[in-house]
Amino acid sequence: MSPSIWIYGGVHYDPGTRQRFLEELAKRPTAPHFVAVEWEKSVFEKFIQWRPWIKDGVGSCWDFLTLEDCDELSLALAWEGDAYAEIFPKTGAVWLEVGFQEANFRERYGAHAHEAPESFARSLLSRLCNPCHPTTKELMANVDPPPEPTSKKELIDRAWRNAWSEAWEESGRFERDARWAATICERSSRLRDGWIAVVVGWQHADPTGNNQRLRGLLLSKGFSVNSVHLGP
Repeated sequence: MSPSIWIYGGVHYDPGTRQRFLEELAKRPTAPHFVAVEWEKSVFEKFIQWRPWIKDGVGSCWDFLTLEDCDELSLALAWEGDAYAEIFPKTGAVWLEVGFQEANFRERYGAHAHEAPESFARSLLSRLCNPCHPTTKELMANVDPPPEPTSKKELIDRAWRNAWSEAWEESGRFERDARWAATICERSSRLRDGWIAVVVGWQHADPTGNNQRLRGLLLSKGFSVNSVHLGP
């Protein structure tokens, strides 16, 4: 029998989503054959170079954070690429993106594509240092801002809810899902039993989403697919 597939659907650059992923992954009694992640290896390696900068920056924002807390929060940058290793250190990653992210940044930023990792790192640090900044929904509802966090738990929870509140769905562009499905099918063709972990944005894992998304494509290939929502 083919391996079952567990798709963990989250949002990017969010410590709360990372934390929930680790909690869910720890529930699995055995290691997966591999973990397929929505990253291009070369891009991931550029992004994680900014983690120490985030660690220093968030430590300057909140005096209740320990060095260990700051380190954990910094790991939210590109968390999909290596978070799983905390639970299953001997499991390898399959990089679902090959060429796309590099090209996408060139398309979006042109000559400044090399600045993308810094831009996303600054965005994450801003979210962690200003967690009480009202979201768009809160502004529209004219609700009072929440009190400032007094612990790592409160900071992560607020950032987590903010990230999910402001997550947006990418319409169309199903060719990415098709490529990912093909990669997963190829890498699992000789595997039997067990399971495979896939870590992508929630829109690709949502059971109510378009059948051309990754979940629907894998189901059409005969896999048993379980979607895990990593949001609040």
